[in-house]
Amino acid sequence: MKTCQFGVQLGHFAAILCAAFGVGGLPSTALAGEADLKLAVPVSCELGSECFVQNYVDLDPGPGVLDVMCGTAAYDGHKGTDFRVLNIGQTANVLAAASGTVTGIRNSVSDRLIQSERDRAAVKGTECGNGLVIDHGDGWETQYCHMRRGSVAVKPGQKVERGAFLGKVGYSGLAEFAHLHLSVRKNGRPIDPFLGTVDAGKQRKSDCVTGLAKPLGGSGLWLDDIRPLLEDARGALLESGFSGSVVKPIDLEAGGVEPAKATSAALVFYARFINVQKGDRILMTVTGPDGFKVRADNDPLPKNKAHWVSFAGKKLRGDRWPSGTYQGEAALVRDGKVLLRTQENMQL
Repeated sequence: MKTCQFGVQLGHFAAILCAAFGVGGLPSTALAGEADLKLAVPVSCELGSECFVQNYVDLDPGPGVLDVMCGTAAYDGHKGTDFRVLNIGQTANVLAAASGTVTGIRNSVSDRLIQSERDRAAVKGTECGNGLVIDHGDGWETQYCHMRRGSVAVKPGQKVERGAFLGKVGYSGLAEFAHLHLSVRKNGRPIDPFLGTVDAGKQRKSDCVTGLAKPLGGSGLWLDDIRPLLEDARGALLESGFSGSVVKPIDLEAGGVEPAKATSAALVFYARFINVQKGDRILMTVTGPDGFKVRADNDPLPKNKAHWVSFAGKKLRGDRWPSGTYQGEAALVRDGKVLLRTQENMQL
């Protein structure tokens, strides 16, 4: 069986999220002042295993893309931070990042994965999907988007404390994967929560472009250590496993991968990554009983990819696969060094 791989740029239907739920336009005050809001992580899941940061704020005001780590883990015009779960069969609680008053909600938009221009047109005007806005005072507000239909558990005018249950992660509105989009604004202006002010965002962009950017210090607007939130900007392994057929990205987003069985028409090992970079290589090896072995040393990626699936395997030539233990390994190699590695065993 020829080894293959698929890549898809999540978020290519880029759109500026509306200031939804009745929130007004930009006030006359131009720039954010000193950072005076502190945020908790707005999802109740284990970072790096149950949920991941897929996209960061785009610091480039033009057509280019630049995240806070001087990479491209964002898309053009993205004004928030996306916390994703593995697929639409998974979810997590959405929590208030800071105390405040709910100013508006939406709770009736259907959950659906955007796969075409027709899908995109169907959510025009409701790109944020289900969600809410919280006013934190002194010009600060947070907005929560793409929540699961019917899950929003608060009402306009309700006061909430940091960590309060707001609803569930979903995939309503302009969502190509199940996630929570968190926007932070000061006086109506988007703020990167890893930096804290508009001016800090401009300076970071300049430093990245000129090569003067240093490792981020402090925590920005976050309450706790930001390093776990930044790890996914360099690339992350979402999952790996065995399947009885060729694996497509949409199958993984929908949680519908066919499991491998002794009589499956194919035996495939797959590995799924986010935020891989131009020049990265994915090395795949599958071994098993009776001398079963497949190796794929793929060419360097021609460009950055927000979502990437690699797989290797064989077609069934007899009545069934030999009984025994099959082992799959995948490694993400960057600049000649193994950045991420995974190994899975399967018994047939």
